[in-house]
Amino acid sequence: MGGYDALRRLTVADDDALEAWHAAAALVDRHELAAAAELLSPYVQRTDLRPRTRARILLEWNWLLAARSRYKEAAAGYDETIALTAPDDLWDLHTEALLEAGILARNEGRLDDADQFLAGATGVAAGHGDWLRAGQSLAQRAAVAHQRYRFLEAREHLVELAALLQRCPPSDRTDQLRADLCHRAAVSARIARDFDQARELLGEARDRYAALGRRIGTANADRELGAVLEQVGDEAGARRAYGQAFVAYLRAGRRLGAAHAARRLGQMRLLSVPEDAAAAGYTRRRLEQALRLGDGEPGNRMLCELYLARLDRLTGDLDAAERRLAVLPYDQAAARDLSQAALEWAMVARDRGDRTSAIEYLSQALLPLDADRDPSAASIAHYQLAYQLILDDRVTEALEHAVAAFTAAERAGRRLADPDHRETFYRDQRQAYILAMHCAARAGDGATAFTVATAARAEALSAFVRSGARLSDDLRDLVEAITLARGTPELAGLYQRLERATTAELRRAVTPEAAGLAETVTALPSGGHALILDVLEDETTICSRIWLPPDGVPWVDEVRLSGDVRRWLDRYHAAEPGLAVERQDDQLTALGDAIIPPGLAAALSAGPAPPLVVSTGGLLGPVPVAAVRVGSRYLAELARVVAVPAITLWTSIRSRSPRTGTGFDAYLDPGLPGTRRERDRLVRAFPQVRLLGRGQVRDALREASGRAGIMLSVHGTAGGGLSQSLLLAPDDPLTAAELLTCRLPEAVMMPACWAGRLDLRTAVEPLGLPTAALLAGARWVLAGTVDIGGTTTASLLGAFYQRLAAGATPVDALRAAQLGYLSRRRGVPPSLWAGLTIVGDGYAG
Repeated sequence: MGGYDALRRLTVADDDALEAWHAAAALVDRHELAAAAELLSPYVQRTDLRPRTRARILLEWNWLLAARSRYKEAAAGYDETIALTAPDDLWDLHTEALLEAGILARNEGRLDDADQFLAGATGVAAGHGDWLRAGQSLAQRAAVAHQRYRFLEAREHLVELAALLQRCPPSDRTDQLRADLCHRAAVSARIARDFDQARELLGEARDRYAALGRRIGTANADRELGAVLEQVGDEAGARRAYGQAFVAYLRAGRRLGAAHAARRLGQMRLLSVPEDAAAAGYTRRRLEQALRLGDGEPGNRMLCELYLARLDRLTGDLDAAERRLAVLPYDQAAARDLSQAALEWAMVARDRGDRTSAIEYLSQALLPLDADRDPSAASIAHYQLAYQLILDDRVTEALEHAVAAFTAAERAGRRLADPDHRETFYRDQRQAYILAMHCAARAGDGATAFTVATAARAEALSAFVRSGARLSDDLRDLVEAITLARGTPELAGLYQRLERATTAELRRAVTPEAAGLAETVTALPSGGHALILDVLEDETTICSRIWLPPDGVPWVDEVRLSGDVRRWLDRYHAAEPGLAVERQDDQLTALGDAIIPPGLAAALSAGPAPPLVVSTGGLLGPVPVAAVRVGSRYLAELARVVAVPAITLWTSIRSRSPRTGTGFDAYLDPGLPGTRRERDRLVRAFPQVRLLGRGQVRDALREASGRAGIMLSVHGTAGGGLSQSLLLAPDDPLTAAELLTCRLPEAVMMPACWAGRLDLRTAVEPLGLPTAALLAGARWVLAGTVDIGGTTTASLLGAFYQRLAAGATPVDALRAAQLGYLSRRRGVPPSLWAGLTIVGDGYAG
């Protein structure tokens, strides 16, 4: 009877303990942690329970201890549970104990211990066919690998996890594991700077967590989304995501998660110190809050103290910064954190005026890093080292590191599909581009300068033109909505939507590598030159000049534009009415002196006019390029000039096979001065021309790809973007947006005021009338860059049509007409003869 009574008491005790365990687990799911602990506490020390029951009680209790930041007690409890469940008949609880012990060790920063526990859990679970727990352990191993900056190892774990998920039975726990996979894969994507994929994965992870009611999972996804948005420059979105994660962690009692979110909020505001007077106080409060919440966890402590040291430095207390840096937990720090510490030591040395020590520290900052595994951290270290080296006039060394920083940024930027992310990412990384160009110019390294100068300039437009693709019909609905919304408050917003949707389509054609120098040299006409010009957006008086001569060896330098030249250019950029009507030979001479390299000037003056492709960049887009003076002569006299907003677009246009067409369509606004004279000369040059009425223009443009050319001689507007218009009548604008939906011939002529203006900004596609025509199939576009004189333009166009019909190339036909006018009227304002430009391949037959 005694044995029976003992067994009966054991059974009753087990039943009571299991009932308490079930109730406590339900309370934990509702995040009622104090109530759960109260239920379990009577059973924690009960050694008379069966091993399986006791293990369950201990696992739940240990989790509660960890959730309340009692890490040492929790770790000891897991060790006890691992020993208790060692017998093979308890393998499932043994797996769970190893898994939870690994998670705790990861949160404490004991990453080697964590990986050892988790590897054991993976092996036990897989050995018994428990694919779900094996997958959970792999997800945690991937998290540990990310914290150790072993990114390739993390990716391998995630690949294995994806395969295991195929073997897991359908259940809520499997759905949660899929969410974990999305979350962890998003971290890998962010580290690899594939921000679009990271956002997509986080959206899926968040949806899965929310559907399961997993508030911690949702908070984790929000925190990671904050990191993604921060890296693409969306500061408001990042702050919002971190803030949501912070609140969710606190409500769930997850102090360490809240510490991480608070630290990131403080780190973001740190970037505003010392410019923002309120930023220092906010940053210090957030970082100190993160320290308190983190309860001494080494990784959190390392970063918080490091950022506080940076705050001390930025607020001028270098001694305090050094004191903090001296006591950082270096023995527990990961490679990236060691690199950041070295960077901060370097900045302190720099601020003390000790550049030698700063360079030494910056060199040390690179040592722990693997650029392939952690390109972001490596890029920062390379940039800072290059900056100090160039200040020390160590140009060759500086160039190496500047190029490394630029390359990392550009690889990440090109792969971004979202146009807004591409722009904000470039804005955030632009100093790497600027420094690389400066170092290349200082070093006289034309090849590197070419690579930098072509990066993020019309990249999507160029890639799309190269691909030969057509824009989708989906854009047509937006264009039609714009047509219906004319004159309404909604119009501006619709244009923004269309430009974003258009750019997003263009970006789908972007490849990892842009067209290189060799391809551009090959694309030049025989004996031709290219001149690539641009200005720094942060300092518009600094102009980079890259000259690409026929031998293919590029030349580069930087010049500073005088205040007079810059102010005069600004007037053109503002489309000041009547500016081009003024006589301005002095200004055009000063501009030529500034932008034409001496070697190019000598080459142009030496012989017959060679082809010259001018990449106008953000400098010359609205300027009558033909009128730029080289010494006493105009550029049109010395070269056969075409213009493109970016040299990459030129290379793409030249890569396309020419198309043939028959017939010629034209519409001439009867209200323009000189229209009758222009029409008569057009008909004499092209007897088969089909003269269109205004109501026929849009139908003709819609399917004009089989024609040889089309001409629209009308007024134009000075606006930019897809709202830029040709006025078929004062109340009938034909917009660049409408041209996108057309199928145009190789030759498109729009000799209208302002129609050729293009404002090129780095990382923003230069959309407007000429580029819309090129996207719709044109090979070259004749357009006005300024307000051009009506009757004079009609005479020029008559001469242009005559020579074009006789077989001259577009550039030669226009040049001959312009020089013919100049031969009779020297020194006249540029609007009378130089306002028309060929955009694109004007050398085509």
